[in-house]
Amino acid sequence: MQINPGAVPSLIATVFVGVIFLMMVSETIALGRDQDPITNLVRSVVRAYPGVSYVVAVIIGMLLGHLFWP
Repeated sequence: MQINPGAVPSLIATVFVGVIFLMMVSETIALGRDQDPITNLVRSVVRAYPGVSYVVAVIIGMLLGHLFWP
């Protein structure tokens, strides 16, 4: 199996959409069972480590800028 450079952004986008979809399914199931949804955990982690979340946001922005800037 060979992956050409043009397929890398498509692969990244597909994985990103898949993760978002799984998080939405998990959220729906948790709300249906009257449990604490995963977004509360994500929110508490971001509030506990704001520097790490900033670095992750900068890295994602740099990757998107590198891949999609003309």
